[in-house]
Amino acid sequence: MRKRFHKDVSVVVTIKEVAKEANVSISTVSRVLNKSGYTSEKTKEKVLNAVKKLNYQGSLVAAAMKKKQTLTLGLIIPDIKNIFYSDLTRTIEDRANSHGFNIFLCNTDNNLQKEAEYIHLLIAKGVDGIIFSSPEVDDGNIEELKENYPELPVVILGGKFPKLILNEVVVDNVDGAYKAMGHLLDLGHKDIAFIGGDPETYASVERHKGYKMALNERGIQVKDDYVIFDTFYIQSGYENAKRLLQKNDRPTAIFAVSDSIAVGVYKAARELNIRIPEQLSVVGFDDSQYAEILYPMLTTIRTPIKEMGQRAIEIMVKAIKEKQIIKETVLFYPNLIERESTMAIEADHPKK
Repeated sequence: MRKRFHKDVSVVVTIKEVAKEANVSISTVSRVLNKSGYTSEKTKEKVLNAVKKLNYQGSLVAAAMKKKQTLTLGLIIPDIKNIFYSDLTRTIEDRANSHGFNIFLCNTDNNLQKEAEYIHLLIAKGVDGIIFSSPEVDDGNIEELKENYPELPVVILGGKFPKLILNEVVVDNVDGAYKAMGHLLDLGHKDIAFIGGDPETYASVERHKGYKMALNERGIQVKDDYVIFDTFYIQSGYENAKRLLQKNDRPTAIFAVSDSIAVGVYKAARELNIRIPEQLSVVGFDDSQYAEILYPMLTTIRTPIKEMGQRAIEIMVKAIKEKQIIKETVLFYPNLIERESTMAIEADHPKK
């Protein structure tokens, strides 16, 4: 498990530390900095003295946000090389531009410390809101952000944080995986492998749940050596599929939790002279541009990328205009897109 980022207070002073220095609540500091609500003159003085003593730069940002919008939004994604995030970024940028907003794109490489540094940068630039795409299930940076900047609009795209008051736009990953598995099971497959991404991401965790649920309902035991978590990269799909397909009891089907992973599965199967779908059925997830380029064309789960990205911006713009922080969760349901990479298994299915 990755180490969570811990701030260096000598570099970045937060509103929480100002509150501690002034011996008041965070909400009181926020009221003073934003000049909203009633605060006694004595308390105001304590807060402003603490701001000056700690050289709290966030106060400048808060004042700027109070006076006018910067018409900029931060978009934090894990990996721009992943075609899913490329498509998502384009959708978000186009819809944001239509509302007069520009996007600061931040690519974290799945690194929590890098994510934290980007958050500090975005706050310093005075962005009007931040969209997080596919954060880790236990992302302390988001918790800290909401604690220190409770009035900043935040939208989580592709994840859930039940304990925090923020907006969430998610796809039903469990349902998508369940549909993928149901398709393979209906075709007669029982030896179905799972190649997931990072085990700390919401998508991987939820899609694994759907995988297990489908097998359990059919009375099929989950084989631990058929379940692999790694990354969402093509190379991960290739390396892990190659190991699986060289086993004596290799699977007859593979559920890849992203189309990128499925591309790697195709590469491994080709090197091992295993024909898709005659000797190996493959189902992906996302219905990205890869799906129709691959040969045979990939059966996959369609994630409504465009609709999710557009909805995230609409929620963000509404939150900024109305200056109201609420918790709204929008759930999209994925669909199975059946193409050419799967087929029914016969009694004499050729594994070799």
